[in-house]
Amino acid sequence: MLPPETMTRREIDHRVANSLQLISSLLSLQAKQAADASVRDALGAAVHRIGAVSAIHKQLHQSGSQRSIDIACYLFDLAEIIEQGFGGGAGRKQVSAHVQGQMVSADFACVLGILITELVINACKHAYAPDEPGEIEICLFFPAKSEFRMEVRDYGGKADDRRAAKPAGLGKCIIDAMCPKLDATYAYRADEEGTRF
Repeated sequence: MLPPETMTRREIDHRVANSLQLISSLLSLQAKQAADASVRDALGAAVHRIGAVSAIHKQLHQSGSQRSIDIACYLFDLAEIIEQGFGGGAGRKQVSAHVQGQMVSADFACVLGILITELVINACKHAYAPDEPGEIEICLFFPAKSEFRMEVRDYGGKADDRRAAKPAGLGKCIIDAMCPKLDATYAYRADEEGTRF
């Protein structure tokens, strides 16, 4: 029989997971019923953000730790969640992750996950037309113990439109808020093959 404190944690984990799923489902339902495209987009973005939090919770639960997780497992899960959120069909967006495995703090993973989610949403929105298939890559590696390099890259968009592909509004606010938490700086690079963050 499990100790009471373990059972309590598992019960809490289960309830949090169920709550996140319920909120995500309700927002998805509202997005489908919304007549206004901007409302649909905002609700869809909220669902993806909840997915980022849900994925970190899942990884913490599976690792049995409340402090650290394998960032590679987390980002593989996150890429799959984001890709599924954009649906299939002719305009399917493929989200792939190329990540160096390393144990990181839950706080670092959560902030990085929220940042990546915003960047992938932005790439899907600006680099490709809604009915156009597209590919987005997430890359992360650690050149030194206290350093990381992350890249989110798309392969779409017209050369003249690439300057407009930078996030605006809430997306830019989220990116600008997350980077200092990671002690990170960022830049955009556009070339003939697409845009990189």
